[in-house]
Amino acid sequence: MSEPESRRAGPGLEFFTGFVVSGTVGGADATSTPGEVTAILGDGFVESLTGPGQLLRCYDLVEFAWQRDAPVEPWLGLYATVQTHRLEVPLLIGDLTASLGRIGLPLVEVAPDGTGCRRFVRADSRVGVLVDEESGEVLQLTAPAWFAPGPRGEPSPWSREAVRDRVRHLIGLGEPEREAWARRRQPEAADEAARWWWSLWVGCRQRIPIGAVRSHDPDRVAVREAGLWLLGKCEAAGVLDRTDAVSELARYELLEPDATVRACLDAIAVSRADVATRDSTPYNRENLEAVNLSRAAKRLSIAAGALLPRVRDRALRAEVEAWLKLRPRLM
Repeated sequence: MSEPESRRAGPGLEFFTGFVVSGTVGGADATSTPGEVTAILGDGFVESLTGPGQLLRCYDLVEFAWQRDAPVEPWLGLYATVQTHRLEVPLLIGDLTASLGRIGLPLVEVAPDGTGCRRFVRADSRVGVLVDEESGEVLQLTAPAWFAPGPRGEPSPWSREAVRDRVRHLIGLGEPEREAWARRRQPEAADEAARWWWSLWVGCRQRIPIGAVRSHDPDRVAVREAGLWLLGKCEAAGVLDRTDAVSELARYELLEPDATVRACLDAIAVSRADVATRDSTPYNRENLEAVNLSRAAKRLSIAAGALLPRVRDRALRAEVEAWLKLRPRLM
């Protein structure tokens, strides 16, 4: 045991490394229900309502948060956080990165937040690491991270006004005109083009009204169609992978519920019989492909599950429900 670890009041370095690799604490993660977290971690917690429809639970350093729209609805997970700033002896980013490097699962640094913190992410587990820029002390580990590597984590080189004007123009165009406009305007360098497409999607999704897919209002239809087109461009540019793109599609309800659920299921690249589970597959570099397929299956089944009350196709409903039964065991 290293000297800094032996002096640290709280869990050892292995605990923090494990959270970055898996996004879980003993198997409980950001998708776990309050009951599942209690079953895994026990009832030694402090719990509070932090706002309308928001629940926060604290286990010393570890916090879980949920939200719901109405008292009759189930709690939906928001995040799991390890508040490392509460440690008596700080956890240093050098120790954490060295530990992750030894097992071949390193962090990636993304753009700083501009307020004195460095940000790192482990993209496959979607864990973000916030670090004090001056001291190198790890302040917080959070899953899922609210920042991402690549264009999604970099500041936009274009002003909000410029992006807003481009999006407004795009929404008023038909698809052939949009394609022609993009050919003229898209940056030539691949990395800059990726940032460009991402900025446009972010600008567009801010304009997507709730229930847009159920509306026949021409303006809402135009926003939805532009959003679908931009999502496809972001995926083609490598800003979003298939799981990310379909998750965004479901989040903003850009297609009818049955079509969205079908897209979610089609994007799951492994069968229920073959998917890796926590009781069958260790989190390590050798199993990373299987682990990530399981993670993607969990995200997509949860996204589909949110739409089940409005899905008409019984076969689709049954398949999603079967995946949701597996959810607590998925990686």
